[in-house]
Amino acid sequence: MKRPLSLALTVMVLGSSVGATSPAAGRVLVPRNEVTMNPTPGRVQAALPTLHLLRTVRVLTDLVARGTLTLDAPARAALRTELQRLAAAPTLGGTAAEQSRERLLAALTGGQRTQLAQAEAALARRAELLAARARFAAADGPVNRTAALYGFQVPGGPATVQALLERPTLNPYRTPGPNAAVLERLSAALAP
Repeated sequence: MKRPLSLALTVMVLGSSVGATSPAAGRVLVPRNEVTMNPTPGRVQAALPTLHLLRTVRVLTDLVARGTLTLDAPARAALRTELQRLAAAPTLGGTAAEQSRERLLAALTGGQRTQLAQAEAALARRAELLAARARFAAADGPVNRTAALYGFQVPGGPATVQALLERPTLNPYRTPGPNAAVLERLSAALAP
């Protein structure tokens, strides 16, 4: 009885570590755990504003959901407007991400911005601790530490980081996935 179970588990583990073939497309799909994190510094710099925005929206969502950050009606309305812009924008890019983050922060009071900044700093510290325990390796060069750290901080993890490194104007809020879900949760929490 134990032998068939261990054989089934072995097949599952081995099967999940090998690329799968999509019959419809006839191509090999790369498993999620094989994301490369050794981009050029220029690609990382181009993605940073969007990564920072993704982290800010994640932390803002967490603070609002826990009731740690209470917002008045005008702040809620301003945030809802900005979230609608984010959900509708076909592309994002560095400048648009910076402007969007600035509008989100402008809706908050000084104390709320401080609270948000402290929560973001705490998330960055947790990412540092996780990175200290993790082993990073890349087949084609050293791992970019900044990209790897954001992989611990943004919804979707390394896959989101990799997508932004490949397409710097990608709007992660427009594609179904963890970032769109975070945006929807925050929008629902801010509803009148």
